[in-house]
Amino acid sequence: MTGAREYYQEIQTGDSLAFYFCGWEKCEPGHSFGPAVRPHFLFHYILSGRGYYERAGELYEIGPGQGFLIFPGESTCYRADQEEPWEYCWIGFGGRSAQGILRECGLDRENPIYRDRSGGLLGREMMRLVEAFVHADVNGCMLLGRLYLTLSCMMQEQPAGAVVLQDHVNRALDFIHNNFGYDIGVAEIARAVGIDRTYLYRIFRQQVGESPKRYLTAFRLRMAAGMLEETGLSVTEVALSCGFKEASLFDRRFGEVYGCTPLQYRRRTQVLPVN
Repeated sequence: MTGAREYYQEIQTGDSLAFYFCGWEKCEPGHSFGPAVRPHFLFHYILSGRGYYERAGELYEIGPGQGFLIFPGESTCYRADQEEPWEYCWIGFGGRSAQGILRECGLDRENPIYRDRSGGLLGREMMRLVEAFVHADVNGCMLLGRLYLTLSCMMQEQPAGAVVLQDHVNRALDFIHNNFGYDIGVAEIARAVGIDRTYLYRIFRQQVGESPKRYLTAFRLRMAAGMLEETGLSVTEVALSCGFKEASLFDRRFGEVYGCTPLQYRRRTQVLPVN
């Protein structure tokens, strides 16, 4: 017997981890999807049967207790086996923390195939997430909680050094998020974490994918865009509130990312009347 269920409900808290959708399907023989590109992370877990996953010129045969990860912006294709078509479930998610969490699960572009070591707990948690949608009292906190539980089932045991490294990066991120409006730079971030700035640069690049300075600027601009949309603050006030001491520098950096001046952006997007 074949069938499918898929549920969409975008939920996120801040920009840390976002839940987009989940689903389950018992496929017909040879059922395929793609080639296609996704804008977010998409993880499939095989409950039974077999199939094939193709990406970056590689073809993987995948069976029960395995999963495969699709990366944002990557063209992929997957299909069920003709003799033993797979039954699988999936989750679509994103957010700032997603890539770091996936690394802790042993998944990256070089290693997109997951082998379950949870004794079946991962599959049960993913199906609980899918089944949560049949309940009338389903809510955002419940779904995000189930997403975190699912990902926790995938995490590998880490050496103490890796835990310390991740703690340093998390403290750096917290410092940026809580102090982006002040006159801070990489030196202040490193001092707050208690490590050398060169070491901070190296581990931040490794865990987050970009330098602390670049992340700080991008975060300031993201916060500024939100203020332009949602408040009546002047452009100068927004610039100063987001850590830009000079309005001209703010205009230049904003234009590099958003392709327009802050004032033009406000006129296009603001939901409040501008006085």
